[in-house]
Amino acid sequence: MAITDPKPILCGTDFSENARRAANVAAALAKRLGVPLRLVHASVIPGVLRTDEDLRTEAQRLHGAGADLTAEVIEGDADQVLAQAAQQYAARLVVVSSLGRSAPARWLLGSVAERTAESSPVPTLVVRDATPLEAWARGERALKVFVGADFTASSDAALRWIAELREIGPCEVVVGFVGWPPEEAARLGVSGAIGLSGNVPAIQRVLERDVREKVARVLGGENVEVRVVGNWGRTDAPLVEMAVEAQADLVVVGTHRWHGLERLRHGSVSRGLLHHAPMSVACVPVPAAAPMAGPRMRECRRVLVAVDLNEPHGFAAPHGYSIVQPGGTVRLVHVAAPFHLPSPQSGGAVSTQMEHAQFVAECEAKLRALAPNDAEARGITTEVECAESRETAEAICAAAERFGADVICVGSHTRPGFTAKVLGSVSLGVLQGGRRPVLVVWPPAE
Repeated sequence: MAITDPKPILCGTDFSENARRAANVAAALAKRLGVPLRLVHASVIPGVLRTDEDLRTEAQRLHGAGADLTAEVIEGDADQVLAQAAQQYAARLVVVSSLGRSAPARWLLGSVAERTAESSPVPTLVVRDATPLEAWARGERALKVFVGADFTASSDAALRWIAELREIGPCEVVVGFVGWPPEEAARLGVSGAIGLSGNVPAIQRVLERDVREKVARVLGGENVEVRVVGNWGRTDAPLVEMAVEAQADLVVVGTHRWHGLERLRHGSVSRGLLHHAPMSVACVPVPAAAPMAGPRMRECRRVLVAVDLNEPHGFAAPHGYSIVQPGGTVRLVHVAAPFHLPSPQSGGAVSTQMEHAQFVAECEAKLRALAPNDAEARGITTEVECAESRETAEAICAAAERFGADVICVGSHTRPGFTAKVLGSVSLGVLQGGRRPVLVVWPPAE
């Protein structure tokens, strides 16, 4: 499959058997894409006759396999040479083997493959098992790909690179997400026991929905399997387990480009996968992902409207309905104080559980009454929720996460000015603490 952008594939070699297998993969990919292959050997001792002979021999071997290639020796450390060459030649991909001849240095500084993957400005394919990659490049089989995903920009880059792989040949894609249950419970406002193994159902449902929606925005929802697990320990270990279970030929993960001492300070999921995954691994840096062809409009399918039934804030609801697309959903949320059993020392009137349930039902009825008359005609679904919390802004943000809101719509007590800055407000708390876009509706002018 020839492409219009002839960016070369860059392959590093130290002439080991593993490096030859990686070069076979690079040559097969270059031939499939119709792009040049640049074979590079890094040497700290320039002008060694044996090195030049080895490079010529390897170049002739790959040329005989149909590769259009250029071979060269570059002075310097291998990882730095490959990263600089990738930038100089505007390479589309760097291919290296997982093991080479310089094994002793791995234990202190990490392997050449790991350092290259962490510093390269373009995706780096670290080859362990060349056979399935070669067969896929020749069009003989589908490639089984496992993607480690989260909700960061590096994960977006990895998913967009998968879309590029699909243009080369068929891929069977499994996307895996590992969440930390305490963090997810806090984000979603899920109270009670969260268990030491896996996610509770309330968290699992939301995470599966959010990961599927993220994947669908980049890859589409077809022929992609999503797996979500909760884990209290490291992220890389369960990702490796999921990749093995999926019988993946290739693991793809986004990565940050740390340099120097930064590599020692920052933990890295990609580094853990490079160390422990038994299959080939591709690391995709954020800048490597090609930008979308122009900005894409984001659908507004779910809007959460925060309503304070104790104040005249019903004016925010029509604005929430006005921005949701036909066929979308608006969830009206009121935050009330939670029910608690009274202490024996408390005096005065105390509501019973039944009375509290009746109060919640009355709140929900008042929320439903705020739905505009023409909402149903536009195909807009109205949902209501009476969230129970003493922290109103936190409860609204958590409700938005559970709902998967595209936008939070919240009314403000006052128009912007000195009073709002000094006293603060629920709307300010939502703006500061929320992860979703927020529409603040000021009260009507009196």
